[in-house]
Amino acid sequence: MKKFLMLAAALLMLFCSCQNEVRESRPPAGGSRVAANVTKCLSGSDTVGVMLKVERIIDGDTFEGHVIQNPKTAYNPGVNPWMVQLTKIVVRITGIDAPERGQFYGDVATLHLQWLISGKAVGLKLKQKDMYGRWIATAYYDGADIGAEMLKEGLAWHYKEVDGNPLYAQLEAEAKLAGLGLWCDDRAVPPWEWRRMSKFERDAYR
Repeated sequence: MKKFLMLAAALLMLFCSCQNEVRESRPPAGGSRVAANVTKCLSGSDTVGVMLKVERIIDGDTFEGHVIQNPKTAYNPGVNPWMVQLTKIVVRITGIDAPERGQFYGDVATLHLQWLISGKAVGLKLKQKDMYGRWIATAYYDGADIGAEMLKEGLAWHYKEVDGNPLYAQLEAEAKLAGLGLWCDDRAVPPWEWRRMSKFERDAYR
C-alpha cells in the first residue's frame, strides 16, 4: 500500500509538471507589451549576442528578421520564449557601407547578401541602435563574418569614418587592387557621398 501511494504521488507530480510546461509554452495575453520588453532587454552598454532568422534583405548591408535566441534572457523566467521569437528587428551591418539601390553595383550587392544569408539563422553581436531604429551589429553565418565577406568580394566600402577594423581595411584594399566588384569602375562613388547628391548629379553617373 505504501509503495502504491508513493507511485501515485510521483505520477501526480509528473502530471502537474507537464501541465505547467504546456501553459508556459503558450503566448500570454498582452503579447506586444512582452515583445517590447524583450526588445528592451536587447539593449544595454554591453555587446549582446543573439540569433536571428533572416527574412528580408533590404540592401547590401541591411536586413530584417526575427530573433530566435537571446542568450542574455534565455534563462530569465520573466521572458517568454514565444515573445523572443516574435521580436522583429532591422540590422545594419557594422563597419561597411554597400552601394545603394539605384547606384552602380547596388543590386549586385543586395543579391549577394541575399545569397549569403537569406532564410538562414545568423549570429549577431549587437552594438546599439542608430537614428533610424536599426540595430548596428556584426553578423556571422557558419563562422564567417558577413561584413568581411562583402568587402572581400568588392561589394561594399569599409566605413572608416566609424570603424577602425584593420581586417576590413585590408580586405577593401585587396579587393580594390584586384578590381573586384564595384572596384572595376574608376567612377565608383561611396554611398555616403551618393546619398548627398542631387538627382541630377546621380543621373550623371548612370
